[in-house]
Amino acid sequence: MIFTLITIFLVGVILLMAIYTVLQFLGKFPARTIDDVRPYLRPTELQELEEILDPANEANFQFRLSPAEFRQLQRKRIHLMREYLLRMSHNALVLIEWGNMEWVGPGQRADLDHDRRMLAQGLVQAATEFRLYSLLALLKLKLWILFRLDAWPVIPSPKVSALRRLAGIDAVKAYLRLREAVSFLSEIHGHQYQEELVARL
Repeated sequence: MIFTLITIFLVGVILLMAIYTVLQFLGKFPARTIDDVRPYLRPTELQELEEILDPANEANFQFRLSPAEFRQLQRKRIHLMREYLLRMSHNALVLIEWGNMEWVGPGQRADLDHDRRMLAQGLVQAATEFRLYSLLALLKLKLWILFRLDAWPVIPSPKVSALRRLAGIDAVKAYLRLREAVSFLSEIHGHQYQEELVARL
């Protein structure tokens, strides 16, 4: 009986994931070109994210505040971290779509084509790495929010700074690599466009 219920639950989860994947695929942006990147990027605050993930800042807050005040602050920091990661994760997805188009799109010259493909591949790899990190971190943050781990005095308040590194990926370094890959690939389309695009990130 229990085995049957577990099997039904697992099959249901797999079906929901499959339906979600199909819906995401059907709703995907059609052929994202260079003109379809900048308007869709969301503003990010990498420096503020770095401050949230700084263990010294977190320890300073914990030292200066009462346990109740620190828990309240941590809840706000968890929500802020989630907001930043949602924006950055969205940007990574937009850049993956653009990188894929640059990778397979025809070029004017063979040498430029090769360079473009190599830069596009670097962008897709960097964006995929950050997207993986962000999805794992967002899942953890969502669980903290849903289970109100900050509100249980017997359980230590979650350490936001512990999310700096997940699955061997450092959040700040991964996003810096992503910005660098964007800079290299967008330079093909002109210096002004490169500056505008990197400024959005």
